[in-house]
Amino acid sequence: MIKKLKARFHNEDGNIILFVLGMLSIIMILFVFVLNMGMGLAVKEKSGTTANQASMAASSVFYEEVRKIVFDYEDDTLEGKLQAFFEDIEEKVDDKVSDLSGSFTYSDWSTNEIELEAFDLVLKEEIDTPVIREKLNELLEEADIESQVINKAREAIVQNGGQLDGAELTIENNRIHVKAANEFESTSYDGMMAGISENIYQESAGPEIDFLEDVWNTSNTVQLN
Repeated sequence: MIKKLKARFHNEDGNIILFVLGMLSIIMILFVFVLNMGMGLAVKEKSGTTANQASMAASSVFYEEVRKIVFDYEDDTLEGKLQAFFEDIEEKVDDKVSDLSGSFTYSDWSTNEIELEAFDLVLKEEIDTPVIREKLNELLEEADIESQVINKAREAIVQNGGQLDGAELTIENNRIHVKAANEFESTSYDGMMAGISENIYQESAGPEIDFLEDVWNTSNTVQLN
């Protein structure tokens, strides 16, 4: 009788150990699953940051180069000094900056944002004239500004640890859109979820540039890889 009781207790102890081990395995699997879910969300957030940084950097270099081209043409060439469009473009921008700075609508804008908006509005008004649009397109083509914008987007993606494979730059609604991805690599447990690697894509757009589509000369969709 005593031997039977001892055997029963031993069997129950073994069953408890097996049960505990089974529960620990399930808990570990759930932990790894939740961990990978969290890592996936973090990579998605990082991809959004990468796309945002790339679209903002591309928009910034576009603004900078257009302003430089226009002002240099006005200041450094005889033809530019004689052109009515370029003759007072800088003064027009300065006047517009003053107007916007005094407007309640722009009270919470930074100085840089107001300057870009002023340049945007003035240039949009001026390039409604076909001759002016043609001249500006000629100057931008000579400077190969599209290549500078595209290269800046690539550079920003790489700097943020993103993947150029499948990345795109698109011109739409007068904004520079960038689709980019960071790579997700899974954490495994006992072979489960091992080897999972995937690019998680996000898209972001820079600020609206009213004259962008009027002067963009290359394809509206560019593969960045």
